[in-house]
Amino acid sequence: MAVFTGLATAIGGLLGGTFLSGGLGAILLKAAVGIGLNLIAKAIAGKPEKPQFSINGQLQSGGDVARSIILGHTVTAGSLVYANTWGDGGKTPNEYFTQVIAISDIPINGIIQLWVNGEPVTISGTLDPDDKGFQIPEYRKGSDNHLWIRFHDGTQSAADSLLVNRVSSSSHPWQSSRIGYGVAYAVVTAEVDPEFFTGFPQFKFEVQGARLYDPSRDSSVGGAGAQRWDNPATWGGDGDDLPAVQIYNLLRGFNYGSQWFYGLQGVSAARLPPADWIAQINKCRALIAGPVGPEPQYYTGGEIHVGAQIADAIEALLTGCQGKLSEIGGVYKIHVGEPDAAVFAFTDSDILSTEEQDFTPFFGLADTINGVNATYPEPAEGWNTKTAPAIHNAAFEALDGNRRLMADIQLDMVYRSSQVQRLMKSALAEARRARRHTLVLGPAAWVLEPGDVIIWNSERNGYVDKLFRVDGVSDRANLDVMLDITEVDPSDYDWDQEHDYTPPVFGPVGPVRPQPQPIVDWAAEPAVILDNNGSPRRPAILLSWDGDQADVIGVEFEVRNAATLETQYQSRMDQPSVGFIKISHGLLPNNIYGVRGRYIPGTPRTTLWSGWLNVTTPNILLGADDIYLPGMVDEVLQNLQQHLEWIAESTNYARDELDRLNLLAAQTGARSASESKELRESIGNVTASYKKDVLVVVTATKAAVIRVEDLEAVINDPVTGLAATASAVDAVATTVNDPGTGVVATANRVIALTATVGNFSASGLFRSTVEATQAGALATIGLSVAATGPGATSQAALFLSALTGGLSEIGMVADRIYMVNGANKRRPFVFTGGVLYLDDVRATSLSALSATLGAVDISSAIIGSLIVGTSNLGIDSVTSTGSAGPAAPPFSLTADMPSPNRSLLQFKYSVSVSNPGSSGVTRSATFSVVNNTTGATVYSKSFSVNSGNSLNIDETEFFFGQNAAGVNSFTATFQLSGSMNTTGLTGSLIALWWKR
Repeated sequence: MAVFTGLATAIGGLLGGTFLSGGLGAILLKAAVGIGLNLIAKAIAGKPEKPQFSINGQLQSGGDVARSIILGHTVTAGSLVYANTWGDGGKTPNEYFTQVIAISDIPINGIIQLWVNGEPVTISGTLDPDDKGFQIPEYRKGSDNHLWIRFHDGTQSAADSLLVNRVSSSSHPWQSSRIGYGVAYAVVTAEVDPEFFTGFPQFKFEVQGARLYDPSRDSSVGGAGAQRWDNPATWGGDGDDLPAVQIYNLLRGFNYGSQWFYGLQGVSAARLPPADWIAQINKCRALIAGPVGPEPQYYTGGEIHVGAQIADAIEALLTGCQGKLSEIGGVYKIHVGEPDAAVFAFTDSDILSTEEQDFTPFFGLADTINGVNATYPEPAEGWNTKTAPAIHNAAFEALDGNRRLMADIQLDMVYRSSQVQRLMKSALAEARRARRHTLVLGPAAWVLEPGDVIIWNSERNGYVDKLFRVDGVSDRANLDVMLDITEVDPSDYDWDQEHDYTPPVFGPVGPVRPQPQPIVDWAAEPAVILDNNGSPRRPAILLSWDGDQADVIGVEFEVRNAATLETQYQSRMDQPSVGFIKISHGLLPNNIYGVRGRYIPGTPRTTLWSGWLNVTTPNILLGADDIYLPGMVDEVLQNLQQHLEWIAESTNYARDELDRLNLLAAQTGARSASESKELRESIGNVTASYKKDVLVVVTATKAAVIRVEDLEAVINDPVTGLAATASAVDAVATTVNDPGTGVVATANRVIALTATVGNFSASGLFRSTVEATQAGALATIGLSVAATGPGATSQAALFLSALTGGLSEIGMVADRIYMVNGANKRRPFVFTGGVLYLDDVRATSLSALSATLGAVDISSAIIGSLIVGTSNLGIDSVTSTGSAGPAAPPFSLTADMPSPNRSLLQFKYSVSVSNPGSSGVTRSATFSVVNNTTGATVYSKSFSVNSGNSLNIDETEFFFGQNAAGVNSFTATFQLSGSMNTTGLTGSLIALWWKR
């Protein structure tokens, strides 16, 4: 009743197991044959289980992890070889976590699928530019990747460059000598991100195992193909998945290079007859109906640790193909699946009646089964162990006294549900065949071997061409042969895919993650920002959402221009329970914006952006309060008045300060030193004088120094009675004082110039004061000029001040302020009468309460509201134009102006010029436009070209023609300052004017 059979004892010089041969008696022969025949029967009887070869789904670590080999298609978590954190990526220290995981200790074909935390992921073909490996798209957020893999199949000849050059550290080194010859391993790098990883990531590697030698693909031994045993480079193919090929390689032994690794040693090809093995390999390869079409009948795959007994490993593979292995005189043969064709036939008359016989017609209850349960690794469920649909047989149960007698088996090396169910069906059918005979035949049966199928016709037993399998052979000295045979029937292996197969129900794989959370009740509407007086001051948008959500710590939002789709503003609100926020940052009035938002979760999980909602902001324009900040004008005027009074004191400062220090020197306890010098000459009413005073004073709490120089020239005209005076005062004073509240240090410099003739006077003042205390510092510089006479005084002043903890200021007082840019004095910067005149302005943002525009070139305009008081642009009063060109200047046009209004001209020109002059000679090219009527040059622009250089000129200019009334003529010209080469000279002139 052999069901799943294999090797019962360790393989050595003599193989013991399912099929036996030798000189045994009938009773011993029958007992020996029973060893290891039926795994189901063993399960029922509660016999000890042998080592299992189930999927290694947990990462192994430590120094005592056994080496392993991978056969066929399977999955493994591997064993941890090395781990380290490294890198900072410019953001997070130790940003990356890299693991080196050994997959197989002999080379393999490659990785088929990577599983991360129980989920299958994609290994993209995109290599990371930083050499971290192939990217995993499922672990990409936007453009940032968070998981990479590098793989070595065991044939590598150099250490991994990432480990050596970047991951290795002084505490966790990976030297260039750590190549891992023959070891297939993966280098997996993860980047810190709590949304992806809440701990160290766990990996499983679905792989295609070692390349095997397949004699059926070797034409030199009777197969068909280019494989050769002595050339491993030719190995590999579909035979890698066939159990007969895998067992063949185990029997001949696995080697890496010249070193034995696992399996038997020293077994020659002659001990595994190629013809027998090729026939059984092809039975494994034969196609049979499967769930998605024809498929090979038997595939097996798994991981074998070298600590496992070879016999146990082979038995696990035999289980996956209903296989049996025999050893006859050191020669190994395999039989898989349904019985082979019969090789011998006999009748009752051929049985030696003088020899002992034994017959078992049925099983005892302990060895009887009528149903099968099986478990196997299921790829569709992450290669976790799955229970196949149980097989029951009501007819068998009735025969067994309405008992359900189940057998539980493990198919660790079988990963296809269809193959599992075929094995279960044939196993149950074969397990019901209990007829077993032990008998003796004559020398004609000497050719029989264990595993052969024979035909018995027996009137005594009612057998007609009944098939039996030879399970044991014992040769007698007189050439008689004792046989142990068990009934078999090829129909036990019949398979009807449509009726016999039960599709498994697969459960979900991977961790259960919450669904991405959308933002609830997201809304956006126009709003305004009010000032303290309740007046609308800025356009705004009111965002709102459902704030009653668990595990939400904030709301992120984004604002974009609805027309250009450019992002204007991104921010977040960290009080989500409020449910709304009013935003105004950078928003323009009467503009359409798109807004979207999403929740910020408290734990690492995904939230979804809302759709874009468009909203038009209110048309809240700038008002008078936006030009000057509250109190700014009063503050500026007050500061200006204080500065004017301060600098006006400069005239008398020198003598007042000198008098003050003289009083200080006269105090009791004071010490002082002084020096004075005076020069004076007169002739009649003309006098010139010079005076210099220096005074140094110290007291217990104060030190002061002052130097004053006074120059004066005077003429009193006796004829006209006018007095003319010119004076200059230069004073420098320093003081350090401790009044008991803290030290104060002060320094002053004053220069005062005065010129007076009669009622007219002019003055120029410069004063600089610096003061420092223990609480702060102040520095002020002032320049002032004034001219007085019988009328109003004209004054201009400039003040610079800086205050610790306060504003620094530059203040100017003048009737007109201007700036001129070098030689271009045509249109200066001028501020006068509260009006600022500018020729050309570049502004990112311009706000104006009102504007008067002369001529405006607008390529595109959006006007929310236009109010025109008086317009000269009626239906019958549109503009007129005139043009000249395109042509090479000079050329002219005329404009018929009904009034002396300005016309607007556009001058477009282009030319390429080169200066062939000698070194150091610069020449110029000039384009000009002249109003011939008025004689005015209304436009001129020159371009300099150094010797040996060339210049491409392409310009478009707008300007006014400064017309006289009536017909005006304009001429465009082009001039060179010396000999230069020109190409492509062309231009055009267009004038636009109003009829009235």
